[in-house]
Amino acid sequence: MYEACIRYVYTIVARYIANESDHKDVIQEIFARLFLSIGSYDEHKGEFKFWLRRLTINQCIQHHQKQASSFKIVPLDSVTRMESDLNDKISTLTNDEIMLYLQRMPEGYKQIFMLVIIDDYSHQEVSEMLNISPETSRSQLHRAKNWLRENISNHNLKLLVGGI
Repeated sequence: MYEACIRYVYTIVARYIANESDHKDVIQEIFARLFLSIGSYDEHKGEFKFWLRRLTINQCIQHHQKQASSFKIVPLDSVTRMESDLNDKISTLTNDEIMLYLQRMPEGYKQIFMLVIIDDYSHQEVSEMLNISPETSRSQLHRAKNWLRENISNHNLKLLVGGI
């Protein structure tokens, strides 16, 4: 089972956990939980792959919660509005460039961005997973998008003037 699932699990872990030295620990915990809870898998409720994905994401979230200092929620009342089209900016990037931006994104923003945008969870589901309000999830997603806008704009500006 490990051989059949490791690549899928590693891909998810690498998206959620920035520190590569933590990957092995988190993956070990995922497979320990997988083997202990395999009896709770019900094939009538969905495919094994989706059950494993949920287990993996939950373990990544638990890892972040253990390291509470790396996950900070920004208050909703300080959200600033930026009018810009993030989709146009992102569409000019390669997948590798997008992944580099996500690796540099602050952990709190990245976690919610990944859950909502990449893994297609609702704000209600995210709020239940992270023990935050749906409004906080929306706020953090908004801030993550703003962070991407600013960093993509700054990157494009550096390219124009001969930077990185």
